[in-house]
Amino acid sequence: MSMRLQLSLEWFLNPDHLPLIAGIDLGWYRDAGLELELLVPDDHYDGLAATVSGDVAFACNEPLHMIDAHRPGLKALGCFFETDGGILLQRAAGQRLLAGGTVRLASPVAGGVTDTIAREILARWCTRQGAAFDHAQVAIEGAGFEHLANLRAGFDGAWLCFANFEGVEARLAGMDTHFITTGDVGLHNFSALELFTSQGFLAEHPAVVDTVTRLIGQGARLCRDGPAQAAALWYRYSATQPTGLMDAIIADTCPRLVSPVQRDAARWHGMWAQFDRLGLSQVDEAGYAALYS
Repeated sequence: MSMRLQLSLEWFLNPDHLPLIAGIDLGWYRDAGLELELLVPDDHYDGLAATVSGDVAFACNEPLHMIDAHRPGLKALGCFFETDGGILLQRAAGQRLLAGGTVRLASPVAGGVTDTIAREILARWCTRQGAAFDHAQVAIEGAGFEHLANLRAGFDGAWLCFANFEGVEARLAGMDTHFITTGDVGLHNFSALELFTSQGFLAEHPAVVDTVTRLIGQGARLCRDGPAQAAALWYRYSATQPTGLMDAIIADTCPRLVSPVQRDAARWHGMWAQFDRLGLSQVDEAGYAALYS
């Protein structure tokens, strides 16, 4: 009898999750005596809380959420996808901001540290162009993950956007936007997906954790090496019809997949250290190290 496992996604199913989808669709987990189910959470943080509590075995989420709150018992297992990320800003709104005006940003997780980081990105962007900046110039509102729909609905910008998704979508739609990435303004990247489990599950089922981690890496390699097969996997698993937009997103995503998936405390340490210096990390150095212990 196979062991049933659940893995909570960070948001709705999308091609960033192809390394997970590959092994499910191709029967790798079944062959290993496992049954892996992907869960779409109601809220961005649900998956991490459910993993720590032991309600689900695994979660994936951006590395930023390793440091925006202290989550004792959370264990990081490695990265399987990394892109560029930041703020998608209407060009006219960017000019208004540089002139001292105000802008409204839509965010999937408005409030707390993530708002502060968004303002830090825009502050650095303005400074690099010789413009003054005041944090009161930026209003951030919770508006879900439909970033392009939010821009079309009147928001000036969207925060926590990925180059391989919203960047591609905005380009194909011909939208007049700036895509301001963390790298553009000298901040460490955190637009990626890290795999997580709990201290308890890792201690109780180390072989299962090793198998799942290995198969996700195997899925990343398969999709990176065969983007046409990755597209076929996506459309089959998601039960959707091919579109030009999704074809372009998959083609942009596959080269960004990471294999093998391995625990690497050094990978995000620079991010932690920079945000700690800025007073934006809720996790001290020992807390960061504990994620990989």
